[in-house]
Amino acid sequence: MYNNENNQGFGPFENGNNGGYPYGGQNGPGQPEVNLNGQPWQNPNRQPGAGSDVPPQYYNSQASGPYYTGQGAAGAGGYGFPPPYQGAGQPNMPYGQASGDVYDSRKNSGLAIACLVLAILGFLSGIFFVGIALDVLAVILGIIALIQNNKKKGLPVAGMIVAVLSILLTFLFYYVMAMDKDASVRGIKDADRYLPTAEEKAASSELMENIVQQDYAASRNLILIYENKNTQDIQLEITVTYYDENDNLLFLRNNYIWSCPAGGKAAVEVTLPYDKDYNDIPYSRYEVDTIARKTDPQYYTPNYGKDFQIKSNQGLQGGVIASIKNPTGKTFDSVELMCVYFKDGAAIGSAYEFISDMGKSATVEFSSPYDVNYNDLSYDDYEIFINSTTIYSD
Repeated sequence: MYNNENNQGFGPFENGNNGGYPYGGQNGPGQPEVNLNGQPWQNPNRQPGAGSDVPPQYYNSQASGPYYTGQGAAGAGGYGFPPPYQGAGQPNMPYGQASGDVYDSRKNSGLAIACLVLAILGFLSGIFFVGIALDVLAVILGIIALIQNNKKKGLPVAGMIVAVLSILLTFLFYYVMAMDKDASVRGIKDADRYLPTAEEKAASSELMENIVQQDYAASRNLILIYENKNTQDIQLEITVTYYDENDNLLFLRNNYIWSCPAGGKAAVEVTLPYDKDYNDIPYSRYEVDTIARKTDPQYYTPNYGKDFQIKSNQGLQGGVIASIKNPTGKTFDSVELMCVYFKDGAAIGSAYEFISDMGKSATVEFSSPYDVNYNDLSYDDYEIFINSTTIYSD
């Protein structure tokens, strides 16, 4: 509330130290000097005979001019405030904030956005190693963004979380793939071995009576050759168990022949024992368990391999080159072949080849046999087996 006709100053308020006068001014002209209680002002420090009761002189609002009116002495901005910066290309900045603050904020925002974008790209391409590189770069940008502006943490923190999750999922993926590739472990138990039912054993025993099995422990793998003397194609499920010198179960490995042709042969190789770092493990002996089943033509194409005509010879690279003719009139989506190399009547190595879209003829070259140190092995004989001829159903 104002206290004079010029609407200047403030009304009185309870402050015992100003003698009842309005803050920063006196009563208007012609008005008696009063104290807080409305009584004439009395000088509390006056001694008898020391003079009249004259109030102390305070700031005169009328004589000194108006209070702050929003204009400075030179007509610029408000009193005591510098004029706003009007630099070229720059917006008017709030008082007390430098133009550089806006630049830094935008720069920090760009780092945060880049962090999140790289993290998402790394997550989407996580199964490839380039995804890990993107995730690592996203984490670095996120840390820089947090250091430059620790008040805005949302985007960089989100980006780093996505990047770290992507890295973890990538390593988990490759770990699971490695474990799936080698489900065998050291110190396996009997419960880990597949035990066929009584009916399966009986049917398999009947079929195995007409199947001849040969096994050879080569330097790199175990080679198994089966000759099917039954009148129909046979599916073979093969389990090889390796034992150590104390006759403890050491290593378990499975493999399959999906269609051993009636009156024909098929071959398969089984990995020798190795540890989690893929180092070879010495073993004392092994056992081969084979379960034979009749091949179901509803799910597996009959093996026409015994009808193929094969001509072959040793190539200049040391392996075997084979020319194959298909007189069946069928086109096969996939043909699996295996060449087994012999030395003095024992199998010493093997090599696989696959033919896609096998028509009337095809030519393949098998790699030469080699030992665990990748040194070539000499051989004096070889035999080519056609393990499957597959036509995929529509």
